[in-house]
Amino acid sequence: MAVTQADGSPNRRARDANSQNGLPRGALSSHLQVSLSDPSIGDKFSVEKLGTSGRRLVSVPSAVHGAPETAEESRETLFRLQRMAGFESQNFDPQDNDLEREFSVHRTESDYALAEFWKWVIACMIGVSMGCIGFAVDWGINLLQNAKYQTTASVLFSTGGFWAPYATFISISIGYAIVAGSLVAFVEPLAAGSGIPEIKTYLNGIHIKGLLTVKTLVAKLVGVVFSIAAGLIAGKEGPFVHGGGIVGGGLGGMGSQSVWQVLRGRVVPKASRRWGGFFHNDAEHRDFTAIGTAAGVATAFAAPIGGLLFTIEEGASFYSTSIFWRGFLSTCMGVLTLHFLVSCAEHPGQVLVTHFGRYRDFGLYTDSLAFYGSRMFYYVWDLPIFVGMGAVGGFMGALFIKVNVKITQFRHLYIPVRSPIRRISEVMLLVFVTSSLWFLIAYASPCKDLPPQDQMTFLEADETIPSAGHPDEKTEDFYGGGGQVRKGGKEHFPQLWCANGTYSSYGQVFFTPLSQSLRLIIHLGEPLPEGTDFLFDFGALTCLFLFSFILMMWTNGVGASTGMFVPALAVGAVGGRITGQIIRAIVHRSGSTLPISLSSYAVVGAAAFMGGATRLTLTATVMVMETTGSLQLIVPLMLTVFVAKVVADYFGAGIDDTHVKMRGAPVLEEPSMSSHQTMIADKLTVSELMTMAVVALPPVVKVGQVVETLRACTHQAFPVTPDVVKAYESAEPFDLHGLILRSTIVKLLQHRIGMFTVDTNGEIPPSKSHIPTTQQERLNLLERLEQRPLKVRPKEDYERIVRGLSAADLESMIDLRPFMQRNPFVVQADANLSRTYRLFRTMGLRHLFVSPPQPKVPLQVFESVDQVPGMASC
Repeated sequence: MAVTQADGSPNRRARDANSQNGLPRGALSSHLQVSLSDPSIGDKFSVEKLGTSGRRLVSVPSAVHGAPETAEESRETLFRLQRMAGFESQNFDPQDNDLEREFSVHRTESDYALAEFWKWVIACMIGVSMGCIGFAVDWGINLLQNAKYQTTASVLFSTGGFWAPYATFISISIGYAIVAGSLVAFVEPLAAGSGIPEIKTYLNGIHIKGLLTVKTLVAKLVGVVFSIAAGLIAGKEGPFVHGGGIVGGGLGGMGSQSVWQVLRGRVVPKASRRWGGFFHNDAEHRDFTAIGTAAGVATAFAAPIGGLLFTIEEGASFYSTSIFWRGFLSTCMGVLTLHFLVSCAEHPGQVLVTHFGRYRDFGLYTDSLAFYGSRMFYYVWDLPIFVGMGAVGGFMGALFIKVNVKITQFRHLYIPVRSPIRRISEVMLLVFVTSSLWFLIAYASPCKDLPPQDQMTFLEADETIPSAGHPDEKTEDFYGGGGQVRKGGKEHFPQLWCANGTYSSYGQVFFTPLSQSLRLIIHLGEPLPEGTDFLFDFGALTCLFLFSFILMMWTNGVGASTGMFVPALAVGAVGGRITGQIIRAIVHRSGSTLPISLSSYAVVGAAAFMGGATRLTLTATVMVMETTGSLQLIVPLMLTVFVAKVVADYFGAGIDDTHVKMRGAPVLEEPSMSSHQTMIADKLTVSELMTMAVVALPPVVKVGQVVETLRACTHQAFPVTPDVVKAYESAEPFDLHGLILRSTIVKLLQHRIGMFTVDTNGEIPPSKSHIPTTQQERLNLLERLEQRPLKVRPKEDYERIVRGLSAADLESMIDLRPFMQRNPFVVQADANLSRTYRLFRTMGLRHLFVSPPQPKVPLQVFESVDQVPGMASC
């Protein structure tokens, strides 16, 4: 047999085209070792050379389907392959060794039931924890936004003029920016950006060191508070995805390596099985991380269903009903906890009389005042316009990604991660430019007369509860993100530098946080009587649209904790509102008095641009519907988001997938998403890509030989076979006894497990002699071999562990048989790559063995019905 390994084998030797048993040698494998500076690279790797013979075109063999077409593309492909080699993939295949099997055989039904119980309890704990974190972040944003805007307004109202308020506004913003940038530049670089590409990379099986640590969590969530308060065109939703993943993974493992390192190993922060310490393998950690990301999105948007759909659509490559239902509970508890804490904080002692469920995350009024059922509607002739908006949103999303990629490439060259001063300087410059531009536009704003008093009653509407004061008004401020400046009872019509009786038409959307501008654009005027609309200044909308779009391309990927969901929704909503006001003007100029729903256009526009930038379909639709209360627009939203995705996909991948590719992570995408990749996978067979030179270990081997093997290569797993030489030097099949992971070997060496000294007769003890005889002892041994929460990092910890081995240890033997994977996955050599791809992606595999074609006929067929108690197959 031969095994495919993503890391490659050292000292790979040249081989002839076919072995004696007919197994192809791997037609593409030799190309992967070509040097980038090799002048003959085009002859070795590209279809351009392989497909020509003199001046006559010849057919390209199946072995090179999908190969680059030119030498330049060859170099680019090889560069990507070399970058992929720097990543460490996860192995989500559960261990099935003799020790695990013996423990499972003696495990009681009550122990299984307790583990299932804790799965649900931990899911609930993840939701409650993210609800508490969401409240703390929202409270921090409110506090900092109020301090900045109210201090600036106080200076403005007391002194007037430009320079004093400007200096106050800019100095506070830059102060916040220094904190946000420092947390990334000097504390944790992985706290930069949204974290969604990194979390998606992890959930699809690629490990990134430091991604899920407590330090990253603190830097990420504290950083996003200061980033938003500083005035960056950013939101909190992306960082909440990352933060939720950290919380989910930490609670799922019921322990923390970060805390263990802080305590210098004096105390092991790890719960016993009685208190939920069941889930310590990579697959379970992945599942709880996925549940955490769902809870993070849910609490960031106050959208439980949208949060769950986000994880299913964007995050997890391995979907299961168990994850779905536990995520369902987690998102529900997260949003409920958030709402409860907000009510407790804003209305102490009045929680029992406070109205729950009447505020949307992007709502401006309570549901009873907004009249969503009558204010959000559409006509049949609106649908072609919505389709056009979807096409424009898709094109804008693709343009945003293209420009952002160029900016990111510039950052990699001139503002690298290793230069913290440059990174924090860019954050400060970006905040200075953004804050100055927003302030200058508000200062230069024309003044308009306030709407009539009868309309102002509706436009500034808020509900009161006679027995509880004004609790809903305070709740509105909290969900609005803070920063509201009231003067004369007017919040949505700021006077600023204008005379009494007028308001700043540009300052209305510029002298306020971006999230509040989004709420105003979508909902302002909804309580007005039907047929009466509030029209924003067209110039203000145009400026907000252009400058927000331009600056979000610069902001995404800057050295601070930022998300792009809110900016994408804001830009799309402004574009939709502009379209709606134009359509309204055309309809009224034609002499018709037909009412036009400007809120509907804003909501559809928000979904169009979000779908074009992220390529989320179901998630974008449900999330926009939940956060804006636009249930009536479900069909136009679905149609618009679909068109936006189709148009944007023509130009390339979504923003998160693009950044994953730029990072070079070998993420396995959905196999049916690309017709080109599907064609390649169907044409290639496994034998054309597999590795032939296999580095293996004997079942019982000297410790010194194990140490030398681990040092000689970077493989993360090794087949166990007596035919070690044959496995490496010959392409012939060999007897496969099992597979053992590098991490397991390092754990065995660390704890001196399975090691013994051969007696004078040279007899090797049976493998079961290393398995304890009591269930408690077996459990203790399994806990010592667990990879989580105290994970052994083979690259970082290996040399330290080896240095701790004595000369006697190195001369002793180690028995790998009780600890190796007995039944690794195997595929036939003539299977096409599509089948192998599905196995790798859905089963979370890292290694796959390839057997000769035409295996022996099995003695019996095992059907799925055989697994049902009381039923037998025919």
